[in-house]
Amino acid sequence: MNMYLDKPLHYYLDELASVKSTPTLGKADYVEVQPEIEALLQQTEKLRERFQELMQEDIEAYGRLSASFKMPRGTPEEMDARSKSIQEQLVEAALVPLEMAECASALVKCCHRIGEIGNAKVLSDVATGALLASSAGAGAAWIVRANLLSMKDQGLIEVLSKRLSTALDDITTYGQQITGIVGRRA
Repeated sequence: MNMYLDKPLHYYLDELASVKSTPTLGKADYVEVQPEIEALLQQTEKLRERFQELMQEDIEAYGRLSASFKMPRGTPEEMDARSKSIQEQLVEAALVPLEMAECASALVKCCHRIGEIGNAKVLSDVATGALLASSAGAGAAWIVRANLLSMKDQGLIEVLSKRLSTALDDITTYGQQITGIVGRRA
């Protein structure tokens, strides 16, 4: 029987985040960078927790948006109320995946620094983590864009689009640099 397939996802994530999965800590060759590595790992743990919260928040935001689309529209007043509700819920439905993209960007930056100073034996894990974060950011970006297309507030669309572009640009830049780091240190 597989020890992970029959357990909740959070059990697997907790196992991956445990001390037994971080061979950089406690090694004599890395004693000088251990405080920074510990700080980076604390940051990645906070990001992991936030990603899990955002998964649920995304489900809830989608549910509220879906409910807005089902509102009655038989009278002008109902149509106006429905339209206002949809616009409000589109903002939330865009903000949650936008934060996912921004968290993915922060995670790729952490992977970059860990790749620079961490144990060379974990470089494949660092590269894999960065790739998964990049994919999460890209997937979240599609959701943000889909919601922005239906929004009417041009000023807000510009602000959210700029935030998204910044996150995706950082993911691309740091992701490419990680490839170089792993190539040099592996």
